Amino acid sequence: MNIQDFQTELFAAGEKAGFEEMELFYSSSKAVSIAVYHQEIDDYTIMEEGGVSFRGLFKGKMGYAYAERIAADSIPLLLEEALNNAEVIEVDGGEDLFEGSPEYAEPRPFSVELEHLDPEKMIQAAMDLERIAYETDERVAFVQYSYASKGVNETLIANTKGLLCHSKSAFTSLGLYLTAQDGESTATGGESDFTIQSFADLDSRKIAEKAVHEAVSKLHASSIATGTYPIIFRYDTATELIGSLLGQLSAESVQQGYTKLKGKLNEQIVGENISFVDDPLMKDTITYAPFDSEGFATRKKDLIRNGKLISFMHNRKTAKKDGVESTGNAVKGGFRSPVGVGPYNLYLEPGDSSLNDMIANTDKGILIVELQGTNAGINFTAGDFSLAAIGFLIENGTITRTIDQFTVAGNVFDLLNDVSVIGNDLRFRSAITLPSIKVNGLQVSGSQTLE
Repeated sequence: MNIQDFQTELFAAGEKAGFEEMELFYSSSKAVSIAVYHQEIDDYTIMEEGGVSFRGLFKGKMGYAYAERIAADSIPLLLEEALNNAEVIEVDGGEDLFEGSPEYAEPRPFSVELEHLDPEKMIQAAMDLERIAYETDERVAFVQYSYASKGVNETLIANTKGLLCHSKSAFTSLGLYLTAQDGESTATGGESDFTIQSFADLDSRKIAEKAVHEAVSKLHASSIATGTYPIIFRYDTATELIGSLLGQLSAESVQQGYTKLKGKLNEQIVGENISFVDDPLMKDTITYAPFDSEGFATRKKDLIRNGKLISFMHNRKTAKKDGVESTGNAVKGGFRSPVGVGPYNLYLEPGDSSLNDMIANTDKGILIVELQGTNAGINFTAGDFSLAAIGFLIENGTITRTIDQFTVAGNVFDLLNDVSVIGNDLRFRSAITLPSIKVNGLQVSGSQTLE
């Protein structure tokens, strides 16, 4: 039984049972993940999960029910459960059904090729990654894992007030993580890439060689003298550090008192060169979404523009509480999950400089390419951080050696007031993305006394 037929029969049966209004939320995720070790399959995982949540208004009260099976015999059980708990659950403000937005962006073309991708091709690609890594540099001690994965996600939201939103997407990714060794020095590195269109878009050699370069370049690292240095956070470490604080832009966090940004709308909160945008409609990103988890049409919007806080992210409930319109940022982790607030494709607007130019224009500074302990080393409310790091020393515009055994400390909000250069190297991999950024000065603690 497909989900569209299920919805039609459910609403017809619900109407006969006396429900005044009804809504169905369906989500489905199917994934295959294959890992290779020493040219043999080390792990082969197939995952399928999904189901429906139903809510119906019965005699003025909203009842809820869930089911994993999309089958005709699930319909009476859903209606009975929703009817029973409608009698004991109080109607909460903001829980009314949404009739839909006036218009939506076009859905992204679905890749049937990726949905039916032959697992043998995935296995071969993972083996190629491992083989190329060993061939690229003799200092590759062992490839910890190389993998190929694919996922297909489908969502449908429909209700009796006219809302009907449906999306289906597929993606495939390749990646590996390895250890390099030279003498007593060891270092690790990894790389991955994804496609939403054709498996042929993925370049195994490019991915493997980049992972090798990442690991080998970190060999023979040593510490650095304590001091204040200009710091370049490469795109991945900039995303990891600053992205962890962007949950403060959620209206849900504001209303629950978990952010220091409360009451600062339209105020200057960071440097004038900082603009954060959430754009769920960028079609080349993995998080493309023409509607959010409540069926509200998404759109591109500024959250911070030239350092000024323009808007928080809202779902319908937080928007109603603040007396504004939803920004289309309702998110739902699965059919059983509550509706929360989150970004779809939140990024720092890029600048003009390449990472190489940023290095070349630094007399003495540090390029950070790895941060460690971000779970414990960041205060997610105040923004204070103290993190172990690995990177490179820059002298006279050139990388002169690898450095480790040092910590970098500061405050994310202060940091965003001290960004001198923003890179042009945005790499969209998740819902939050930053390019490389250069900060004028941060405190670094190392074990060397002289530099």
